[in-house]
Formats: sequence, structure tokens, C-alpha cells
Amino acid sequence: MANTWHILHCVVGIWFLSQGTYTDGRDLPSSFEKCHRSDPQFDQCLRSAVNGAILLLKDGLPEFGILPLDPLAVDSLSIEQGEPSSPIKLKQHFTGVRLSHLTESNIVKYRTDLKKLIIKAEAITPQVQFVGNYTMDGRVLVLPITGKGIANITLHRLKTHHELIGELVERNGEQYMHIRKYLVHFEPKLVTFHFGNLFNGDERLGKTMNQVLNDNWEVVFRELRSSYEDTFGYIFKKISNQIFLKVPMNKIFPE
Repeated sequence: MANTWHILHCVVGIWFLSQGTYTDGRDLPSSFEKCHRSDPQFDQCLRSAVNGAILLLKDGLPEFGILPLDPLAVDSLSIEQGEPSSPIKLKQHFTGVRLSHLTESNIVKYRTDLKKLIIKAEAITPQVQFVGNYTMDGRVLVLPITGKGIANITLHRLKTHHELIGELVERNGEQYMHIRKYLVHFEPKLVTFHFGNLFNGDERLGKTMNQVLNDNWEVVFRELRSSYEDTFGYIFKKISNQIFLKVPMNKIFPE
């Protein structure tokens, strides 16, 4: 099945890349825990350090151009997925999105291969809430669906797998790790959907459709999963590079 997605604009501090990204290397904030590569417990140290950094980033990091991460603001995004034979075929457009509870994530596994510039992590988040204005048109199972209003999509007890793939960038005699690819995989225990004002405000049809979405959440989310994973990977890559492209590797991962 072919899935296509397109991010129109994301307000997560990522558009500040031109403002200071290519200045001389700076150090991590003093509040960030540092882990030395010579430490035999290096990955365990990084797991603790990243958990601490997530909490510190809740209110943003202005000196790095990172806006508050909880809630994380996304101006707009469009998602289209599904083929005629697929159980789900939708065109969705969201604006004024707020992603909440991301900073409640707990990194439970962290593995690095700095020679290959690969970082892998696994996180648990009690819930991630996605709220914003939506327009939608398409089909869910055998039922047509259309609407325009407020959407609330919540991923409960979410396990997230992260893989960051980097490449070296040299500038002014310093080496930086540019994250060229950020892969995300979601494994929620439950997903709940609520789309307001479906079918031009027909309460009976709207209630029925929301019930269908929630009764069949596994099928619905399976069809939407790759689009949401690509969206989050895009956002997380931009946020990560706000730090990795400003702080040299020997200051992020000192010897």
C-alpha cells in the first residue's frame, strides 16, 4: 500500500536553523549531564543524560533556538494515504496542532555506535496527545467520512523506537554530527480518536463514526502509522540537529 505524507510547516524552533546553526562550536548547557566515551557504562550514562535533557527541554532552549516541547506546536501538516483496495483511504489536513506529554517520555534503552554515527533508543510514554483543527475526506472500512473541526488523537502507553543515523560535518576545525535520517516506530497499547463536527455537525452520524474509529483502532492506526511515524521523525530530526549542528562531537561525547 502506498502512503504519502507532506509536512507544510512545523513550529518547533526548526526554522531558526539559519540563526546561529553555523556559528563557531558551543558547549552543551551546564545543566545537561555529560557522558565520557571512556566510561564503560557510556550507554547507561547517556540514557540518564537524555532523560534529564528531555525534562530540561520542556520549556525550550532559547539559546539553541528550540521552542517549548510541551506542548510542541506544529502549524500545519497534511497526510494522504490509502489505495482503492485499502481499508482506509483518507486525505487529512491539520492546523494549529499541539502535541502534549512528549517530555513525559522515559528512555529505557540507549545504544550508540559512534564509529558508524548511529544512535538507537527505546522510550515509553504514558500518552501522547495530538490536538488541532482538521479537515478530512475519505473512507474508513466501508464507510465514507468527511468533516471539519477539532481532532483529538491520543496514543496510550506508547513504546517508541528511535534510530538516528548521522554523518560527519567539519567546520572551522571542529567535527559535528549531522542527523541525516531519524527513524521512528510507534507501538501504542491503545489509540483513541475523536473528530468533532463530522458530517457537517450531524451528531448521530458523528458519534457513530467516532465509535467505529475507536472500535477498530488497531486497523485504523495500522493504516495511518507510517504517516505519523514519518511526521514525528521529521520533527525530531530538526530538533536534534538544533543541538548536534551547534555543539561539536567532542563536547557532546567527550573522551
